[in-house]
Amino acid sequence: MTVIISTIILLGVMGFGFGIFLAFAAKKFEVKEDVRTIAVQASLPGINCGACGFPGCSGFAKAYIENRAKNDGCLPGRKSGVPQKLEKISKLTDDQLQKFFEETEGDIEKTIKKIMEN
Repeated sequence: MTVIISTIILLGVMGFGFGIFLAFAAKKFEVKEDVRTIAVQASLPGINCGACGFPGCSGFAKAYIENRAKNDGCLPGRKSGVPQKLEKISKLTDDQLQKFFEETEGDIEKTIKKIMEN
């Protein structure tokens, strides 16, 4: 009986220890994503066609933020107003964009809608 109890206690302590280690590792190696890239990618149609010359919408969003792509580079998005959205996003400062993001509680679709209203 004592073997079973000691085994349960040992496994519980090991599980707790591993959980603490994983929580620490998750914080230590966390990758922060740029809010601008998220906003630009959310403005794109999301079909990942590659017609812009970049590997999907995420590649185009990163290239646009790095000034390697023009705002009208997304061919399928031209009709849906993507260039205008990207123009408005590029005129915002990081602080303004972060403020919009926080006001909408992290909902990127609402953030884009609010940016377009202003």
